[in-house]
Order: sequence, then structure tokens, then C-alpha cells
Amino acid sequence: MPLETAKTPNATVTYEDIRHLCGELADWKAARILASEATYRDLKAAMTWAVGQGDVIGPAERPLAGRAVLLYEIITADEDIWGENERP
Repeated sequence: MPLETAKTPNATVTYEDIRHLCGELADWKAARILASEATYRDLKAAMTWAVGQGDVIGPAERPLAGRAVLLYEIITADEDIWGENERP
């Protein structure tokens, strides 16, 4: 089991963070996540919801907000809805 990194939750997410939290993602998804300038905390929250663990906390108690919503949409998208020349 990999060790958790000592990552500051408010640090801007890096490609390594994406790989650590999300595993393999399409290149366009990783690019969109990086372009969002989201934090590690945002990505962790989005990924938690994407794998279905958000209902453990209870969506009404802690809904996604801010950049985490965008990241969730990127992670769960089937295709690049923004197109190659547009940023999220």
C-alpha cells in the first residue's frame, strides 16, 4: 500500500497529485484539472464523490462546492465537452 504524501491541502494540484488520487486518467482530463488551478483538497473531494463515497458523509451535509464541482464534472465526463481549444 502506498504511503500518503504529506501534501498541504491548499496547495495547487500537480500532475503527480492527479496520478496519486485518480490513477490513470485521459490526458485531456489531467490537462483540464491542471488548468483549473484547483487545490489538492478540491481534487480529493471531487474524487471521493466520483467513486461514490460522497454519500457516506451525506450530500446534504457536505455538498461539493467551488472548483471541486468542476473537477467532479471533468473526472466523470465521457468526452471532452470543452473542446481542444477551450479551458474549463
